Amino acid sequence: MEDTTEHQFPNQSTNINNKCVLVVGGAGYIGSHVCKVLSKNGHTPIVVDHNIQDKPWATSFGLAFNLNLPQEMHRLDDIVKRYNIDCCMHLAAYTAVGESVANPTKYYKNNVVMTLQLIDFLNSCNIKKFIFSSSAATYGIPTDGICRDSDKTLMPINPYGKSKLMIESILQDYNKAYDFNSISLRYFNAAGADPDAEVGECREQETHIIPLAIKAAMDGNGFKLFGDDYNTKDGTCVRDYVHVMDLADAHLKALNLVGNQIKCGSYNLGSGIPTSNKQMLDSVQKYAGKMEITINPRRPGDPDMLVADISRTKSDLGWDPVNSSIDNIVGTAVKWHNTINKKKIN
Repeated sequence: MEDTTEHQFPNQSTNINNKCVLVVGGAGYIGSHVCKVLSKNGHTPIVVDHNIQDKPWATSFGLAFNLNLPQEMHRLDDIVKRYNIDCCMHLAAYTAVGESVANPTKYYKNNVVMTLQLIDFLNSCNIKKFIFSSSAATYGIPTDGICRDSDKTLMPINPYGKSKLMIESILQDYNKAYDFNSISLRYFNAAGADPDAEVGECREQETHIIPLAIKAAMDGNGFKLFGDDYNTKDGTCVRDYVHVMDLADAHLKALNLVGNQIKCGSYNLGSGIPTSNKQMLDSVQKYAGKMEITINPRRPGDPDMLVADISRTKSDLGWDPVNSSIDNIVGTAVKWHNTINKKKIN
């Protein structure tokens, strides 16, 4: 097993302040943006992730440690003892809905068992502030397409959504029993990229519709759209896209509130803006170029509309998704796509 290694990255000051935040999964797409926002606001992200050497740009903000959890939980103990960590943000999870249906064991072991081990470890270290990356998948398919975080009746329809809801329930119990404070943030369709193009979305096997559409347009390939017979204005399904920088800002606001004004709560992170697939593809073609779009049959189980009610998030967190217009989301994603392609060439 490779030794845990501390990496000092470019643009990182050698001065470590007393506002260290443990970010598990901090080298991922959303995690890297969260770390940038934390760093720019006076915090030192302590990133724990695996294969961090493959994405040096993703760990440009803070200190990074290459760990595989839960196998190397003992090494996490060394990190916690070394730094004055007050809060943990947990963004590491398997997230492919279809895979979770085919292989639920993988999802329950990682998303539930490993996360519970992490929570128990933090509680034993008297780290009582926890910010959890949850998901809109906890809702299942609401009858009117609006996901309300005030709704106590959640019915996820796949193991991925169930795994997230299980952790939310565990966190409620831990708050009552151990005074373990947490905020769960239910992501909707995270998209876009850092406007400075320092960090962004980059996966070996991309599954998200916006980067797939951008790549198709830039490569001159066709794009398959699943369904144009939904019960919506233009026939394509409607989703809620939220800019990743707005998500990152919500984590900063949650950090300032968890354990203080908020002891335990769950909040929607969406834009509240319904955007159809056709509207999204129109924006992609505006910024990335024209492409041939072919209509395939809709996929079973895809709801007509999923949009967040963010009224509680705005009032309780003081958060506003100001970057989440579809044109800004696509425009920053295209800029990042061009930047990462240059990095790969060089």
